[in-house]
Formats: sequence, structure tokens, C-alpha cells
Amino acid sequence: MLLHRALRLDFTASGDSAAGVVAFVGGGGKSSAAFRLAAEAAAAGRRAIVAPTTRIAAFQTAWAPAFVEVRGSALPWDALEQALAQHGYCLLGGPVVGDRRLGLEAAQVDLLAQRAASLGVAVITVEADGSKMRPIKAPADHEPVLPDATTHLAPVVGMDAVGAPLDARSVHRPERVRKALGLPADATPLLTPSMAAQLLCSPHGGAKGLRPHMRFTPILNKVDAPLRLAYARLIAALLAAQGVSALATRVGDSAHEPVVERWGQAAVVVLAAGGGARMQKAKQLVAVDGAPMIARAVRTALQAAVGPVWVVTGAEAEAVHAALSPWREAVALVHNPEWRAGQATSVATALHNLPETVEAAIFMPVDQPFLDPLLLRRLFTAWRVGADLAAPQVEGELRGAPALFDRRFWGELLTLHGDVGGRRVLAAHADEVALVPAEARWLIDVDTPEDLQAIMRPPFVDRT
Repeated sequence: MLLHRALRLDFTASGDSAAGVVAFVGGGGKSSAAFRLAAEAAAAGRRAIVAPTTRIAAFQTAWAPAFVEVRGSALPWDALEQALAQHGYCLLGGPVVGDRRLGLEAAQVDLLAQRAASLGVAVITVEADGSKMRPIKAPADHEPVLPDATTHLAPVVGMDAVGAPLDARSVHRPERVRKALGLPADATPLLTPSMAAQLLCSPHGGAKGLRPHMRFTPILNKVDAPLRLAYARLIAALLAAQGVSALATRVGDSAHEPVVERWGQAAVVVLAAGGGARMQKAKQLVAVDGAPMIARAVRTALQAAVGPVWVVTGAEAEAVHAALSPWREAVALVHNPEWRAGQATSVATALHNLPETVEAAIFMPVDQPFLDPLLLRRLFTAWRVGADLAAPQVEGELRGAPALFDRRFWGELLTLHGDVGGRRVLAAHADEVALVPAEARWLIDVDTPEDLQAIMRPPFVDRT
């Protein structure tokens, strides 16, 4: 997966749209991430500027196809336009002092952001603090140097730090890391995944300078071996449980796409609002093998353990609430007062109520009593490795439910009307849908009394 997609930067937007200003902080790959993101913009036909606000190694000047030097407070607009026109992206920085090149002032990056539209710039990448090539750090008092225009704050940690002692060999300013983690001043324990997750979100660590308007996305870099991927997954799972999305990356590996996995919350939305006209009663309350279908659906969603579970109610809402009493602390209920207008209103009700921390939604019908939690996990896994749409496939045939929709498609779902779900969106973007294997039995719908009678005969009865 490309870095800009995982960070939700739209490089297909028109040239007059606001530029993203992505500030990378921490250690273990900030420079590589900044240059990689700028190169992605250029490859997409857009322009980008690498504009560090900290000193970078002098040799890194060669990492960009063009360099424009800044001396003093005035920015060299003509030289910058020429470099962008010729190369698509460039590095902007101060003169060399010793073996380091000076960075820009935060106010200069703000000026760049103000002029970005006229320059045709889609993204400005900012390395906002230094780490002396260590994979992990905590900021000094004067760090990070974040422009006011920052839209994304991305703290970086190298996975080679996990399992290493918290000393000067692998940590920049280990005393500040220990303080941020609440450890004794002389402690040198091995860095654990939980410590890394804590440091990334600490206001004395990766979250220092975070403001409400900034998108916060930790980057778990150097995922170039199975053990490092395992560490990244542990950290990312801890962050996702807090509602923090993260990326497992290898931004320095030009032979592969930079994002190995993205992690975040995917809500499972159980659609249980219909009146059941064909069943002649609300299907969600119809018992299958002794349990109402709403109870079976919620149990399946919780067993999948991919994220928060939401239930959209409508018809017979009070009875549905009563049926869910054993799980009332585990699920969120939202009522759709317009349920008679069709399933699209339930989809919209869910999308309008899901919190900002949710990155994707799996819409799950209430009338598939044999749905296996494994299918929900497969849908989530497809999203984690880059699919923005995912749906089950049975014997080569796409099935429309349950299906996963990344937040990128929520606006399109909100345009639906009537008794339709997401199948129309899946059909419109068929080339983007990840098809995950499913068993036909999992997707049996119970729509009519005849369907109910059929599943109660062997071999369909499920005693789990």
C-alpha cells in the first residue's frame, strides 16, 4: 500500500485544494518517510516539497531530484517554481553547517502552505525533530518544530528498538524516554511493545504538539522481518484498542510498497431495523435453534473481535433491546426512526453515528444465522493489507453481504436511497473489491417462513 493512501491524502484532487502538511517526528525512518511521500506525489502527477524544520544530514540533499537553498527569512519562490516544474518535488533547506544542513523555520513552512495551491503542491513533508539516527527518542524542550499548518502528525519508531535496552545505543535521550514512561531514572529495561505504544501516544513523546485539527498516525517502521512484523502488530493492536490508527511500514525499502499493514478500528454494524414484510414479522426476533437472530448476529460479531459492534434498530426496538440484554455493555445501539424507508436509511444512521476513530465499517445483515466469525475476520484482514472494499466470494460469485467499506466510500454510501445496501457501491467499484473466500452455508438468508422451515431441517440446524 502507498503511504499517501494509508495517510488518507488525496493526490487525485484538483490543484486548488489545500495541501497536506505531514510532520514526521521520532526516530527510525523520518527522513525516508518524508522523501518517500514526496516521491509518491510526483509519481501521481502532483507536486511536493520536502521542508524539514530540523537539521538533516548534509548527504540527504542527494535524496531529492532537486535542492533549493534558503538563506535568511525570504523564500526563493522563482527557484522553487522552477525546481517543481522540472522535477515534481524538491528539497528545501538552509545552508550546510559542519555535516548538517539547517532546516526551515516553522513560519516559512506556513508560508509554503499558504502558497501551495498557486504552486500546484499537493503535500509538504516536514521532518520536525532529530534523533541522531536512533530508532526511538523522546523530544527535547524545543522539539518538535511543528508549523501551524500541520495537518498530519506521524510519530515514527523503528521496530529494531523493540527488545533493545533503553540506553544511548538505541535511544536518543534515554532519560527523557524513561521519564515519559514513568520509569526510574537509572532503569534500562528492554523496550516492550506496550512501552512503545505508550511512548508514541505520550504528550512527552510522539504526541507532543498534537492539536485537535491534526490527524495522528503513528508509523511502526523497519518491518522487514517476521519478528519485527509481530512486534508492529502487537503495538498496533494496543493503539487500535485506544482508537489510534497506525501503519506498519518499510519506508526505506524502495523495492516494495512502503506500507505493509494499516491498523485501526473497523466497526461491525448489524443491520436489525427492518419490519420483515416477507417473514410477516420482524426477522431479528425470529428464533433459530432457540435464539433470536439478533442475538446470534451480535454473538458472531463479538466473536470476530475485529472492533466495536454497533446495532441499528428500528422495528420492534424495545424487544430487540431486551433480546440483547446479555450484551448491553458490549455493543452500541442506535435507533433508525426512518427504518420504513428501507435499508439505506439504516446504513446512513450507522455512518452518521460511528465515531471518528472508526476507519472502516463491516455491514452485517441480521438474517444470516449461520454466518461465521471467520468471514468477518477475513474481511478485516483484507482491509488491513490495503483493500478499501471487501466482500465474500462463493464459488467465484461476488456476494454483497456482509461487506466492508473503508471510510473513503462512506460518502458514496450516504447517497443510497430505498431498500438497498452497499451492493451498488461494490458494483460501481468492482475492480477495487477484495474478494474473500466464504462457504455458501455461511451466507444463507432467512427471508420467509419457508426459508425458516428449510433451515430447521438437517443438515442446516446449527447447535453452536
